[in-house]
Amino acid sequence: MENITLDYFEHVNGEFEKKELIFSSFLINELYAIKSLFVIRVEGQSMEPLIQHDSLVVADLSQKYFEDDRIFLIYKDDRMWIKKASLIDDKQYFVSINKGYEHLVYELSEVRIIAKALLTFTSL
Repeated sequence: MENITLDYFEHVNGEFEKKELIFSSFLINELYAIKSLFVIRVEGQSMEPLIQHDSLVVADLSQKYFEDDRIFLIYKDDRMWIKKASLIDDKQYFVSINKGYEHLVYELSEVRIIAKALLTFTSL
């Protein structure tokens, strides 16, 4: 079994702490560029129940093209967001899946795609 190890930084007690996420490469079920993978901790509930608050998400910086029904990290209004790509009336949008956040809808032309989310880890 081939493992992937990715470093990330977490804000703990006012300081940034370096951490590692180690997981089997077999958990990723699609093509990816190993050198383009990174980890980010998700804050917020707009993608629940699929992606929980405080989950770690593994994303691929080399995948920046809109794919319907896939999850992406996008940049808008000086913030990074995690949203689902969705075709609505033949237009490309990024939407929240949590009904309480359905007002967070962004047209593709309003955002910059940062990376495609490939995997998520949630602490139990």
